[in-house]
Amino acid sequence: MTRYQLPDTADLIRLGEPHAHAITVYAQTSPAPDQRENNFLTAKSAVDRALRGIRDRGTRHAVEQQLRDRWTEIAGSDLWLRLSRSLAIFIADDFHEVFVLPNRLENQSQMGAYFDIGQLVRAVMTPQEAYALTLSANGWNLWRATAAARAEEMPLVGEYATDVAEATNRATVRDRDHVGRLVGDEGKKVLLETYAKRVADAVNFELGHVDPSATRPLFVFAADPLLEMYLGLDHKRQTVAVRGGSDTLRPDQIDDAIRASLSTINARRINTLVDDIGDGVARGLVATDIADIGKAAISGAVSTLVYDFTVDILGRLNAANGRVTYDDSGYDLLSRIAITVLDKGGEVIAVRPGEVNATIWNGTAVAGLRFALT
Repeated sequence: MTRYQLPDTADLIRLGEPHAHAITVYAQTSPAPDQRENNFLTAKSAVDRALRGIRDRGTRHAVEQQLRDRWTEIAGSDLWLRLSRSLAIFIADDFHEVFVLPNRLENQSQMGAYFDIGQLVRAVMTPQEAYALTLSANGWNLWRATAAARAEEMPLVGEYATDVAEATNRATVRDRDHVGRLVGDEGKKVLLETYAKRVADAVNFELGHVDPSATRPLFVFAADPLLEMYLGLDHKRQTVAVRGGSDTLRPDQIDDAIRASLSTINARRINTLVDDIGDGVARGLVATDIADIGKAAISGAVSTLVYDFTVDILGRLNAANGRVTYDDSGYDLLSRIAITVLDKGGEVIAVRPGEVNATIWNGTAVAGLRFALT
């Protein structure tokens, strides 16, 4: 089964269930038609490595063939014609699923009794939605980027002036040279300010329909002085300036700039969250030791778990009492704890090394608790 949207929490919990044999592959891809063969070979090489590992463990040939048949079904599907930035491939003897994602995930392959869903948890639980405004004297457009799709131009509800000429009640002139002559040196600043204000009013109206609480940032692609004029207005949401001409920007360039900056914005948000969690230390509402976090997760005490999904800690989590045992033949403990927290209604945030610098952070995991452990 191929899916072109991120899984929800229920899907993550389902993917977190054990299997006799589980292969996880994350592969970076490109939507460009001339990269299809390279995309396929990247994924195939990762699956082949995992299958060799399963064979080396002495797994029966029939089981290996069953897994290989599932890969053959994936390899022969039409998903390779509709790719984005990454693939997440999950293959078990009784099940397989593929996610085509716009997020830039790291190449990875793993085999074991559980899928490694760390990168998927990060993609799901980290905000990946934003809006963009491309603005110049020649016109403006609104864009939307989501966790499931690259930046696309938004259809507008209302009707607005299309450029600086229309916004200032002058004849519509699209050509850059004519726009310069139309405005003139003395009145140019006033006319641009009027235009910026009218565009801002239109943007606020349009985004008010789709994001009334203004939780998602707005990226503004423009050159000075228009950019500074727009940013100087009163805005209801966080705005991020991307300096430079916007008339010739392609959708993929807009999307790339949004994704690159979202990681910084999200890291800032996560640091604030971890600092807030740290405020609960005196009341016993913080756990930083894996053993304590495991116990809290099983008891439903974890409200928020922040963990580094690149850290490998192998062992087992007792589903009855939350006891953690460390065992090199076990599974990824942090992933199992994360799934347990989600299953109990908690929030999970997967981070990369260096993203969190809050005082309470130990480089591995921290949990904010609903109630103190006894």
